[in-house]
Amino acid sequence: MYEEVKVDELYFLATGGGVTFGGGEPCLQSEFIGRFRELCGKEWLLTVETSLNVEQEHIERLLPVVDRFIIDIKDMNPDIYKQYTGRDNEAVVCNLRLLVERGRGEDMLVRVPLIPGYNTDKDREKSCRQLEMMGIKYFDLFTYKINSCYDARETNL
Repeated sequence: MYEEVKVDELYFLATGGGVTFGGGEPCLQSEFIGRFRELCGKEWLLTVETSLNVEQEHIERLLPVVDRFIIDIKDMNPDIYKQYTGRDNEAVVCNLRLLVERGRGEDMLVRVPLIPGYNTDKDREKSCRQLEMMGIKYFDLFTYKINSCYDARETNL
């Protein structure tokens, strides 16, 4: 993979850009991301787009190699989180705290969606307040479009 993206190295160096690992749960590939960092060096910006719902050991491995974290938390309310994902959010909250405690609060963008049928604007506001109290500063507030793929099929798009 490194050889494929290396062709863009001059662009990355000129713009301060780099590579974002996402899809599935990239934190589960912490060893791979660490090896990738060894190949590309510190000049490239490495970002991980994650739910943080992984064992803390994966986050510990990523701390020295990842520059930024984009975190999709769904909702800080454990009941809403579980209703939407089928899992509890204990690991998410613990990993958020770990990142803040390790001085990475400035390196996080936390995505807080409005998910129709699951949470409300008020729930999202509570989540943001809770995250701010933890020391998180940067948020991406947006609305999930849950039925968009079905709408596209129904309209032959």
